[in-house]
Amino acid sequence: MSDYTDNATNPFEWPLAKFQFRVTIDGLPELGFQTVEGLESEVSIIEYRPGNSSFLFKSKRPGLVTYSNITFKKGEFADDPHLKDWWHLYAWEVAGNRNERKEILIELYDEADEVKLAWTCKGAFPVKFTPTSLDAEADSEAAVEELEVAVESWSLEKS
Repeated sequence: MSDYTDNATNPFEWPLAKFQFRVTIDGLPELGFQTVEGLESEVSIIEYRPGNSSFLFKSKRPGLVTYSNITFKKGEFADDPHLKDWWHLYAWEVAGNRNERKEILIELYDEADEVKLAWTCKGAFPVKFTPTSLDAEADSEAAVEELEVAVESWSLEKS
């Protein structure tokens, strides 16, 4: 009898769908994002070879972890200034606001509306805001704005 908990042998097991998710940004109301991109982390490599070594290669050690910027895309609404306000306060207002960092929670849901994966992003601040592009021939496209955010780190929790 086969074990149906093993993903490799269970033909009825499917990967998680990625279309139902929620983003919560500290201090902002819930915003419906269309896309979240850039949840990446990478360990740098430190290479070393002592000068008196008889080996003709360098040894490698793990270095620091870096986290990529995360880009959030959402429909642009006339009465929704929240991303624009955060960007404006951070980029153009008193320099003291630049020390303000936010926590961002990104949750991925399954078809039963249960959280399966959750990323907690720490030390977030906006680094780029892109309003919608304009195109007179785009008769069926919605206006989409983008906010790119730098994060110091993120952690992943699984249910």
